[in-house]
Amino acid sequence: MKAPFRSALLALCAFACLAGSPAAAQDAQSETKPKFGPDAVPMTQDRDYLRRAGAPDFWAMMPYYTAQQTGSACSVASVAMMINALRGLPPLSSNRLVTQARVLNEVDDDGWKAATAENGDGVSFADFAGLVQKSVDAFGLDATVEVFRPKDASPETLGELRRILDENERDDSDIILLAYDQGTLTGDATVGHIAPLGAYDAETHRVLVMDVDRLWYVPYWSSDEKLLEAMVKPDRSDPTGSGLIHVRLKDVRLKGRTAG
Repeated sequence: MKAPFRSALLALCAFACLAGSPAAAQDAQSETKPKFGPDAVPMTQDRDYLRRAGAPDFWAMMPYYTAQQTGSACSVASVAMMINALRGLPPLSSNRLVTQARVLNEVDDDGWKAATAENGDGVSFADFAGLVQKSVDAFGLDATVEVFRPKDASPETLGELRRILDENERDDSDIILLAYDQGTLTGDATVGHIAPLGAYDAETHRVLVMDVDRLWYVPYWSSDEKLLEAMVKPDRSDPTGSGLIHVRLKDVRLKGRTAG
């Protein structure tokens, strides 16, 4: 995603994850602005849950934690992490890991390539769901792809989100990819973004976002209520908001056996 710009024009951005110069060069206030706003706590300041809980998805993805290769490639980076985590470490020295370039080559979708190139427009949530399915198929994962698109931030919708997050946290056979307004969580620009869910602490109702915007961020905690707010926030490409993609292996015993 972009640096913390203050321009109202950014409110029109879709899931572009656009890169740019830091706002410090344009906004004197940024020189004293904290790295994160009040609704995000960096993992460097809060590791308790990861120490006391299993956090299976976090540990499945951490070895493959990567930075988006262009300012608009948050979707590709997130998918690369997801594929690596669900495949597990391949058994043979001849087996390659999954890179962002390899994801684009294997899926071979010209629209995705153009959208995630430098200065690309990024992808909408609707398009992203289809691209995740194409990626699962391209890498031969026997997995289901489920879409959760909240219609509102009501208590009932929050309850459903919490159920999904809690279920996902039980083991590392499934990964959630979040599509949300980054600024709602970080306190920076209002820009659509995609990142994997690292962990969910059901006791404190907090999510750990493994933000692939590595030029600016480390993983950070935010509340599930704030995440829901960030999901339902509209933008130009997704006027009804976004949501999450839940990818589940059908047989967890297949992990680590995928070659190539």
